[in-house]
Amino acid sequence: MNVQVVTDSASSLTPEMAQAAGVTIVDLHTSEDGPEQTTAGLGALELTAAYARLLERGGDSGVVAIHISKELSATWSNANTAAGIFDGLVEVLDTDSVAMCNGFAAMKAAEVAQAGGSLEEVARAAKDLIAESSMYLYLHRLDSMRKGGRLSPGQTLLSTALAIKPILRLADGKIALAAKTRTQRKAMEKLVEIVLDVVATEARRAAAANEEPRQVRVAVQQVDAEDVAENLIASMEKRVAELHVSPQGSEPGGEASDADAALGHFAGLKSVVTRIPGDKSANPLGASDKPVKEKSLGRRAAGNKLAGSKLAGSKLSGEKLAGEKSVDAKTTDAPVTDETSEDIAGAATVALPEVEFMILAASDVLAAHSGPGAIAVSTVLW
Repeated sequence: MNVQVVTDSASSLTPEMAQAAGVTIVDLHTSEDGPEQTTAGLGALELTAAYARLLERGGDSGVVAIHISKELSATWSNANTAAGIFDGLVEVLDTDSVAMCNGFAAMKAAEVAQAGGSLEEVARAAKDLIAESSMYLYLHRLDSMRKGGRLSPGQTLLSTALAIKPILRLADGKIALAAKTRTQRKAMEKLVEIVLDVVATEARRAAAANEEPRQVRVAVQQVDAEDVAENLIASMEKRVAELHVSPQGSEPGGEASDADAALGHFAGLKSVVTRIPGDKSANPLGASDKPVKEKSLGRRAAGNKLAGSKLAGSKLSGEKLAGEKSVDAKTTDAPVTDETSEDIAGAATVALPEVEFMILAASDVLAAHSGPGAIAVSTVLW
């Protein structure tokens, strides 16, 4: 019998993803659909019942519970109350996180559990992944966040008066302002820069440690904004494909020279895109009413590799990929960190991380508090 892993529906995992990974989902409470939709955390009694079932299923091997940040819901507090009944067999993680950061953590924990990991090892795997995760949220409108008490009326009024399109982030489990942009386009460019920074930082770390970089997983969760999410992924892919390391100090996102390609600066880089259907009838976690359409992946088919300066036959040096608009780094707002524009020190050949992108509909919880048009980007190192 193995350790069992449980998360709540705020993780954005779909039932299909959870079943494949061996993760149990308990649904947070949401009201009926509509502009006044509200959410509520899980109670101690229902969590006690859920943990008891999981312990029975796993032969008392233990349960690792990965719940929404205690700063955002009473679920964590109630989970600890419930866990106290089971004499150390249930470990409730203090995640300070939400959305697919927790979803990925649950998947990683389940992977270790199915390999025979102990309760401590399974919990550690989830904690380590969360510690290096990030979640950024673009709000198209502020109404839902204000109604949910996440933004004060003063903050909402100021942002509305200045026509600001904010990008929020989680800091110590609380929602904080990460960047101010004036247009949706600028906001999407900022999100691209955030992902570039994650990829470049991991490449820099691995090069310094003389080891292979870890895979970067990026989940884009959308609330009635499928087209925006698709375009965002396309821009991320393009910029990641152009990311290279040069002794001459080329910047992440810059075009690769023939010499760079010859030196193998794209060694090991791979991009995979997964689209998760958002049919609410099959997804009790709360996909949006507008399901994600299955489209031909084309150049983003699963398993496409970025080799040299070409992606599936399309040149990336000085040319636009078909159907995409180029992203001019000079027009973006200031990078989230200074490291984004720095060269990665080290040998002439640097292995860049494999990058996996995923698009899925946001959960009911995320949708209720962020509103239509919202885009959340979660990144983890796998």
